[in-house]
Amino acid sequence: MPSIPSAEALSSWLSARIATYVQRKPDEIRADVPLAEYGLDSVYALTLAGDLEDHLGLSLDPTLMWDHPTIAGLTQALLQVLAGA
Repeated sequence: MPSIPSAEALSSWLSARIATYVQRKPDEIRADVPLAEYGLDSVYALTLAGDLEDHLGLSLDPTLMWDHPTIAGLTQALLQVLAGA
């Protein structure tokens, strides 16, 4: 069973990863802003899903990013998935 990161650690990791994709600084990425507003499209959603799977050691549905379009929402959804893993 994968270890469950804290919400803060997971949110921070997501911010850093997304900042890399959109070539911004992590502190410019806000947890309450929809990821699409940063220019993330379906290709980035699939890439992020793959990165999350590698980072967390589990299999994710790529639609998770569309169902939870902010870092805050995605963080909470991921913590629920991890808790059930």
